[in-house]
Amino acid sequence: MHHLRSGSSAAIHINIRPATLADLPLVAALELQVFESAVYPDFFFRQAHDLWPDFLLTAWQDEQLMGYLLAAPGQQGLTELGILSLAVADHSRGKGVGQALLTFLLQQCKTSTRQLWLTVAPDNTAAIHLYEKSGFTKQKYAEDYYGAGEPRWVLVKQL
Repeated sequence: MHHLRSGSSAAIHINIRPATLADLPLVAALELQVFESAVYPDFFFRQAHDLWPDFLLTAWQDEQLMGYLLAAPGQQGLTELGILSLAVADHSRGKGVGQALLTFLLQQCKTSTRQLWLTVAPDNTAAIHLYEKSGFTKQKYAEDYYGAGEPRWVLVKQL
């Protein structure tokens, strides 16, 4: 369990754990709430749960889903992990949830993974700040990464 502090003096307790099958509808709903386009369909989260159960992480405060992170191994196996999605609920932003999810992932894969990569929309300055603060650097810019009008930065972190 991660203990984080918000802007106030009260501690925020966040429990991070792999998603269960019962969590998947909430994860899919959060995906729709957070992302306007390029949204993963519900069935994809079931497939991700089956394929990479240790890399579909959820963050909870009591019974409330605060966020999730989905990563997957690359062609070289666990040596390279791609972060496919990281979403934080509106009501949980600014409380360190994204950082806690990234930290948990790094602890999980620190012995076998040499590189993490992800993509982020260029106008998502809060996410870019989080990733750069976590040691990711911009590798390249792709104007139509997810198709016409869907640009992304590709960020990489060497471990």
